[in-house]
Amino acid sequence: MKVLSPFLGAMLLILLLFAACTPSQTQFAAIPSEPVEYPVGQIAQYISTNLSDLQVLYPLPEEFLENFMKMHTQYEGAHPTVATEFPDEWGVVLVERLPEGRELYQIQSKNREWVFLVITSGYGTQRILDLLPVAVNLARQTQDVLETEIWTTERASDGTFTVTKKYEWVHSVENITQEEYDANPQDFLRTKTVTDKYFINDFYRFEKIVTENTPDYSAVIFYYKDEKPEDWDDIVPLLQAFCEDYDILFEEAHKNFDQLRLRDYKFNFITELDITSYMDLSEGVIFMKKGEVPKTVPFGGYERIKIELKRYFKIVEA
Repeated sequence: MKVLSPFLGAMLLILLLFAACTPSQTQFAAIPSEPVEYPVGQIAQYISTNLSDLQVLYPLPEEFLENFMKMHTQYEGAHPTVATEFPDEWGVVLVERLPEGRELYQIQSKNREWVFLVITSGYGTQRILDLLPVAVNLARQTQDVLETEIWTTERASDGTFTVTKKYEWVHSVENITQEEYDANPQDFLRTKTVTDKYFINDFYRFEKIVTENTPDYSAVIFYYKDEKPEDWDDIVPLLQAFCEDYDILFEEAHKNFDQLRLRDYKFNFITELDITSYMDLSEGVIFMKKGEVPKTVPFGGYERIKIELKRYFKIVEA
């Protein structure tokens, strides 16, 4: 039998004593941590993101974070358009006291791309009642396309939160001419803006305010699916001139029928239309008016379409 030297025996005894005195991982995790003292104040009237922000983020309790990750998609309103992986590391920016002991947490992702407001039951429980994303700063590039999305929030004196959500899709114009861009600008730049409003109701939930984002409009859409009709360039300008006399908007479409952008005569964006369900014909004219059922007629002679146009929009010529 081999006998250990006195030196090796002493070292082995020290190692055994050290292992016995060192708590296991489970024991260490079970030791309660000291509660974090969060800064308390008034959340700003304007909330945005800043990717280079270096302010301190205070740690979230594990249970709070787990519940937040389960609930983060449970809000009413437009969700982000840019496809991105939702972050799993978050911290507290500020806590605001609400009536009846409730609390409003402003939390931010550690990558600085997201800001949420979270209502808790308060009184030290930190139980989440509701949550709302109020600011994002997202970007995604795929080959020649760059998508960006910026959300900001304004908090009015009456307690409402207005979240402005702007999305932009940009295709590289490096290898095209100005003429190609002017002919189909929607192939290179698409934007979308949505505004959602909320207030904290009596149950301490974010309640969405139903707002009317689309202004009143009358419009005529001239479209063809395949080849342009031979008499298109003769008839369409005449009909467009007639529409303009009666403040009826018009657009020509031969692609992107599900994302047709309607603009006024000053080129201001009005709304985005999906006309695919009205395109039973290979070429036609669609009459549209907010609050009315759209009507499609075959493309053809100027006088016939003009009569249909007058009937739909109830125009009486002087």
